[in-house]
Amino acid sequence: MQTASEANIAPVVRLLTDGTAWRKCVVTPARQAAAFVPWEKLTAQPVRVSRGLAIKVVTRAGRKEATATLTPEQWSSRLSEAIEAGPCHMDVLTNDTDWHARRTREGHWLVSKSKPSRPSAGPSEPVAHDRQTNLQLPADDDRTKQLFVELGLFSPSGQVLGDMAAKFRQVQHYLELLRPLPIWNEGRTVRVVDAGCGKAYLSLALVLWAERNGCKLKLDTVDAAPDVIETVRAIARKVQLNNVESHATSIAEFASEHSETVDLLVSLHACDTATDEALAAGVQLGARAIVLVPCCHQELVGQIEGASKGNRLPARDRWESALRSGLLKHRLSDIITDSLRSAALEALGYKVDVVEFISPEATARNLMIRAEKRYSGSTPQTRHALERYRQLAEEWAVTPALERLLGPAWPPA
Repeated sequence: MQTASEANIAPVVRLLTDGTAWRKCVVTPARQAAAFVPWEKLTAQPVRVSRGLAIKVVTRAGRKEATATLTPEQWSSRLSEAIEAGPCHMDVLTNDTDWHARRTREGHWLVSKSKPSRPSAGPSEPVAHDRQTNLQLPADDDRTKQLFVELGLFSPSGQVLGDMAAKFRQVQHYLELLRPLPIWNEGRTVRVVDAGCGKAYLSLALVLWAERNGCKLKLDTVDAAPDVIETVRAIARKVQLNNVESHATSIAEFASEHSETVDLLVSLHACDTATDEALAAGVQLGARAIVLVPCCHQELVGQIEGASKGNRLPARDRWESALRSGLLKHRLSDIITDSLRSAALEALGYKVDVVEFISPEATARNLMIRAEKRYSGSTPQTRHALERYRQLAEEWAVTPALERLLGPAWPPA
């Protein structure tokens, strides 16, 4: 039997999940729910995409925002999670009525309604998604269309393909995250290396972005697969990106054969220790900035399991609850791996921040490590970072491949 509280909120939930009669929904967790909700505000609105109706959801935590485009079914589940996590406020705007709901600490819903904040102007219609105002590469630009057609993101007519909409947003967000780096503001050619480039979606888009913004850029794409490199060469040739050179070799061989200092090294979704190989190459090439988006993490899981079975794991007793679960153990190993990478970069003189690259709805592999060179030699900052690295490695009884890959560049004991 439905309670009175559930009856209060039911019309609002039906409104949000049964159609598009609403314009906007805002959910704000109360202070008591902060420990359970990883965001401070959720904003949703119906949008029109190539495949039909979708719900655009933006979550904000501090200065960080994450955007996801959900199907109506996904939105229904996401809405339930958002309003059932704890006390919260929810405002729903329609053309005819504004709904205001509050969930108390006891789980009761108090619901009221008021006149619409925007008078009705006829039947509600979902807005078109992907407005062009804030895109780093506007979709209506001819050069952008040409590049994205060749990359397979756009149809031959220049429209975003339905199943490539997420990739299109990923490219735009990537450019937004790289835009603040100071390397673009010095009036000289910026040298960029893409380690394990694959099809080079993002780095080729970076070349076009630099061209549009008056920046001189030279890109080296590096991948051990010759057929992959030939594809990148063909795309660059068709789009007339003449400042792109492609190399069918490993990133370690590339770094050992090139002595010219680079400004930026990027590596996106390189599996396991391939991310460490890219990091080490960036240090070897003297990169002023290194941007890594790791993929799968495997190396440290085996080391942690071996140390635990051999009773050589200092963290075992304190973290037994996590280590008993295979899923939690793997996720914990992911965090330890990227924490060690971040501390290592700081020990090598980089200022590091870790940001969410794309929405976790798109992929769990959504973490970006962004590092800028700030210090040379031994400083209090680098020594403190090295000590943190050693303490974490000792706590988990691991020796990451990164230490071996860095070789002489690794700070001495």
